[in-house]
Amino acid sequence: MSDLRMNSVFGAVLASVLGVMAVGVAADAIIEPHYPEKAAFLPEVEVDTGGGGPAAPAGPPDFGTLFADPTALAELVARGERVRAQCVSCHTFDAGGAEGIGPNLHDAFGRVPGSHPGYSFSEAMTGHGGIWDYLQLNDFLTSPARDTPGTKMAFAGIRNEQDRVAIIAYMRSISPNAVPLPAPLPVAAPAEGEAEPAEGEAAPAATPG
Repeated sequence: MSDLRMNSVFGAVLASVLGVMAVGVAADAIIEPHYPEKAAFLPEVEVDTGGGGPAAPAGPPDFGTLFADPTALAELVARGERVRAQCVSCHTFDAGGAEGIGPNLHDAFGRVPGSHPGYSFSEAMTGHGGIWDYLQLNDFLTSPARDTPGTKMAFAGIRNEQDRVAIIAYMRSISPNAVPLPAPLPVAAPAEGEAEPAEGEAAPAATPG
């Protein structure tokens, strides 16, 4: 191949490369790319709290009112007997019943925690203190691990307050230990705009839940 022909081929290739580069530069000049500063769009969401601020922590159930009505108490005991189905895999409830994974609970109401004979309790339970009364049982059954850190009881707790009050009513009904009812809780003052109960008219009884 002659030098002239090789020079022609080389010149054609160089011209093609320069042409492609020129087209790219011209395209960038005509169409200017605009890239976002952030990789994605994150919408700002405002949480509606309802205007009431953080909810106040709920107080204990009003056992003094709930258990004072014999008819309501009988209904709670019947419900508690059904709720105990959550417990029978670990506990027995009959008088003189055998120990299971947990102790027999026939006379647990009014008993000193960690004192049932024949059962090996954790140090956390034997050091609990007090007696199993209305409020102690309510706190423990809400969350055993939180109430008694180190307890062997691997149970999340009964979060439904009506069920919890009902099982306490049932445990009380099968226990010979008499624990006086606590005084009824004071009736909350009516909210602004609400009328106070007329004299001689009983305020509505508090209900769990």
